[in-house]
Amino acid sequence: MEKQRKNLLILIFFSLISMALALLIARAVDLQAFQGEFFANISQRNRKFRVELPAERGIISDRFGDPLVINQRSYFKVLDPTALYSKQEALSKEQALALEIEDPFQVNYVLQRVYLRPFSLAHSLGYVSGVTADDLEENHQLEMSDVLGRVGLEAFFDESLRGTVGYREFEINALGEKRSEAFRVEPKLGRSVQSSLDPYLSTVAWKAMGNKTGAVVILDADTGKILSLISTPSFNNNLFTPTYQPDEKQLKTAELNTALADEKKLFFNRAISGLYAPGSIFKLVTAIAGLEANAFTTETTVDDQGVLDVGEYRYANWYYTQYGRTEGLISLVRAIARSNDTYFYKAAELVGVDALAQQAEELGFGKKTGVELPGEKSGLVPNPTWKEKNIGERWFLGNTFHMGIGQGDLLVTPLQQAQLVQVFGNGGKLCKPSLIENNGQSTCSSIGVKDENLAAVQEGMIQACSPGGVAFPFFPWNQQHLAQLSAETVSPQQQINNGVIACKTGTAEFGAADQRGYRKTHAWFGMTVGGVKKMLEEQTKVLGENTALQSPTIDENSEAERDLSVEKAKWLVLLKKNSFPNTIAIVVLVESDEVQPYQEGSRDAAPVALEIWNWMMGLE
Repeated sequence: MEKQRKNLLILIFFSLISMALALLIARAVDLQAFQGEFFANISQRNRKFRVELPAERGIISDRFGDPLVINQRSYFKVLDPTALYSKQEALSKEQALALEIEDPFQVNYVLQRVYLRPFSLAHSLGYVSGVTADDLEENHQLEMSDVLGRVGLEAFFDESLRGTVGYREFEINALGEKRSEAFRVEPKLGRSVQSSLDPYLSTVAWKAMGNKTGAVVILDADTGKILSLISTPSFNNNLFTPTYQPDEKQLKTAELNTALADEKKLFFNRAISGLYAPGSIFKLVTAIAGLEANAFTTETTVDDQGVLDVGEYRYANWYYTQYGRTEGLISLVRAIARSNDTYFYKAAELVGVDALAQQAEELGFGKKTGVELPGEKSGLVPNPTWKEKNIGERWFLGNTFHMGIGQGDLLVTPLQQAQLVQVFGNGGKLCKPSLIENNGQSTCSSIGVKDENLAAVQEGMIQACSPGGVAFPFFPWNQQHLAQLSAETVSPQQQINNGVIACKTGTAEFGAADQRGYRKTHAWFGMTVGGVKKMLEEQTKVLGENTALQSPTIDENSEAERDLSVEKAKWLVLLKKNSFPNTIAIVVLVESDEVQPYQEGSRDAAPVALEIWNWMMGLE
């Protein structure tokens, strides 16, 4: 019995051994016959080491084709070329070139994005930074050496600008050291983008704003191309470019942290994301809406007695509030020129809120313009349905009054205001704003307004910038140019085409009233003018033939220190080869601040536009 049990145990033991051997043999066959190639490849890869070659990002250029940003190489010496992860030390470009001739494996480089106008164009161009763990998790196509556009054109066109990373593949010996280069794939350059931006005009606009908080937008009124889009205060987008010198890195980090913590929100793009009451510039919408609906005519008059009483509420005209004076009987053209609130209270009442809201939307308010920048806001065009839903109140006549003069719950961006103003310079076309020079698309469409109605509003805008209007900084210009016009140049459009400025001021209240009953105000100014191309061509004629052949150079100075007379000379050289738009629109917003909480259109915003215009016209 005992012997049989031992034999059984021996049988079981050898059976287990046989099964184990069979499994090992089967696994060996699988590895050799079926997975041999797979593991051979793994083994091969373990004998190689790959070093990424950063992709050169596409260039963003200006309307002249010159770069607004460049890719600059920072070079490093690889201290141990055989090590997989060697320490490195910074090299100058000259040192790197010399060492590369001797031993190219000792030289490494990274690409840095350098912005040539780091303040005026910061919000338009944006900036780039290295990929993060979150970026890699969201997009598995990214490489560790990639940089991503974070805001501005850099973000909007990031995928096409980015390019494709290359690599160098090295053989590795048994000690884990790099040997010869086995394979190399060159990185592919990203696609470049030509913007419509005029860097010279942008620097002037940025400097004209000085310490003011706000925005400047300058458009080609015939196409919608954006020449300048400025938001102030701005930031230095080169602060996001890494530096490899310890002292410089510490200073740059401190400067960036200060900028990020600034209460004035330096990184906020007020031109497309800031929402403000449009103020009296919106009276242009009210005028068009009323004329098109036949709610009133150019001959309809309103008796301005300073205050309009409706029940227990009083609605005053600014002229009465500030100076205690009245306008008396006033009709449309004069009401635009004088920005008369009383007239537009009654005009809005005659039009009605629904028709007024519809006209505002047809002129681009309440929706994004579609500009090639992330973060654009739609604004708000209120109506009775909106108020009932969001505030829980019905719409009152006072709401219509406020809407008619650009107050109340209306909210717009500076870019939307510029889109409106350009309509009155180009003869009644609404053009989609764009930052891209050659997109091959027509972005303009007629607003369908009768010629005589458009002309009435244009006439009011011309008078606003002429003696007797309110935009006093431009009185001398219009007075001179109106006097120079021939007898045949009679229509407002003809006058605008020949260099007469059509404009509108605005002062937008917001917030609660103070102890004196005053509310803080933002300042607006919008203008449009034609014949600009011809006037600039007259300036370029004095340059001479040799000057015309000179190429503009990159100014090494800080943007704040640039000499505007030097900038003007470079600009005129470029304009000899690249013509300037014939008709432009300029809109300026100056926000209320602690220094001046009560900003006013003609006093605070119009002078900014005048400084830009004087530089353009050689009157600085």
